[in-house]
Amino acid sequence: MRRIACIGAIFLASGLCHAGDTSRDAKVHQLLNAQGMMTTFDEQMRMREESSRRSVQMMVDETLKRLKPNASFRKKFNDAAQELFSALQPPWSAQEVTDIWASIYGSKFTDDELDQLLAFYTSPVAQKETIAGRASLAEFGQYLQSQYAPYEKKAIQRYVERMQVLGKECRCKR
Repeated sequence: MRRIACIGAIFLASGLCHAGDTSRDAKVHQLLNAQGMMTTFDEQMRMREESSRRSVQMMVDETLKRLKPNASFRKKFNDAAQELFSALQPPWSAQEVTDIWASIYGSKFTDDELDQLLAFYTSPVAQKETIAGRASLAEFGQYLQSQYAPYEKKAIQRYVERMQVLGKECRCKR
């Protein structure tokens, strides 16, 4: 009987610990939501996808412009580019990234500190700061992308030219 009571107490305690973790996880996710992190991670993944798509398309456009393939090979080049784009996609979702971040970030704070952070980040001034920060970050990202685009285009153009030279030097069998 005593053994059963001990086992029951252990299960009850582990259930309470798990419930505490769930409550803590919920607090951390509420904090990340108030900070705008979930949306930020989602936007970052979308921006990375757009950047990958743009880079792959630039490579295809340069290749097609230089090689001037017939319609059949044009389709093959485009299909290969689509395969590359698909292969460049990360295997995780924005929610999975958020969960990983929550675990790492949340471990740095006590429950009391999480409560204080939640109180701050749900305040009107912090919400305004979060909105302003996200808007500024989006604007900043667009600025950086516009500044980077010429470098990216030039690098891809050099790569395509190099591949053409190597192709001619190789005289590879088709």
